[in-house]
Amino acid sequence: MRLLTIILMSIFLTSCNRQVSTVKDPTVDLKEGKLTYSISGEGTTSSWELEILFNQDYAVITEKYARGAGRKYIYDKKSKEILGLIDDAAWLGINKDNYFIYYTPEELITQALSSNYGDTTVSITQEFKDILGYKCQKSIIKHGEQVTVDVWLTDKIKPGIIYPWTPLTFDKIALEYEIKILGTTDRKYKVKSISDSKIDKKEFEHIVPDPYYLVIPASVFSIDTMWSKEYQENSFKSFSYPFYKDSRQTTLKFVKDGIYKIVPKDAETNISVDFFVNKDGSISDIEISINYHSNDKRIGEIKRFIETMKIWTPAKVKGQSVKSKVTIFA
Repeated sequence: MRLLTIILMSIFLTSCNRQVSTVKDPTVDLKEGKLTYSISGEGTTSSWELEILFNQDYAVITEKYARGAGRKYIYDKKSKEILGLIDDAAWLGINKDNYFIYYTPEELITQALSSNYGDTTVSITQEFKDILGYKCQKSIIKHGEQVTVDVWLTDKIKPGIIYPWTPLTFDKIALEYEIKILGTTDRKYKVKSISDSKIDKKEFEHIVPDPYYLVIPASVFSIDTMWSKEYQENSFKSFSYPFYKDSRQTTLKFVKDGIYKIVPKDAETNISVDFFVNKDGSISDIEISINYHSNDKRIGEIKRFIETMKIWTPAKVKGQSVKSKVTIFA
């Protein structure tokens, strides 16, 4: 009898596509749990996977690609801050880049629905299908005439996020999501498992591990008006930008006076400066180009000037110093 029960439970929980759910009643809102997805399509491998952990206060989204590349988003629903930890792909085990950016939910919506293929439209169909016991309704996102995204949505799972990228909503999530470019599948997410197990609070901790660095938007320290006009005050409470001397404004003045003394301001001259501000406030890895070239004789002068800014106040996350990357356009 016990063996029969186990066999019946296995049949109930596992579909023919090896999809598994531990949720006993899919008609009740799921407010805490774990979702995992397989990822297939052009250029993917069987190791690609998406995982979502969530409760009523937080959500963590981890997407794993090849060669150690991936993304992890930690979403604090109360503060509406999303910490994005990005792992760029390593080639032959070298040149891997690890950096982090903060987002608002609205920024991720804009990013998800923006396209170079044309205007984005969203339509809700009257097509339904069952996925692991959840009744899902199909929506179609179109980016111009070239890209079509099919999403199968349920409102009974409540992670409070839009990942995979579902249309303009936080009260639904896609259990299947397929991007087609000119009719060919480019990427498809398909839920593999749904768990209603309680998630350990440690999974939601807001921590920036080494060697991740904060990407500073070019508008923060650029002195070229095309970039500086895009500057917006940092509205996030979790982190602060680095600065030299007393503030951003004193940093800008120092940089402007120094660079334009070496290379007078000219509409035909484009200067790019990149460097890291380390945890201890020192700077390193200075890279400079003038008109997209690195062999201009004035580059050495600019580098020596940048090196005079020996100690910065470093960027901070939750009061702890972190490494950051500064970009300056002049």
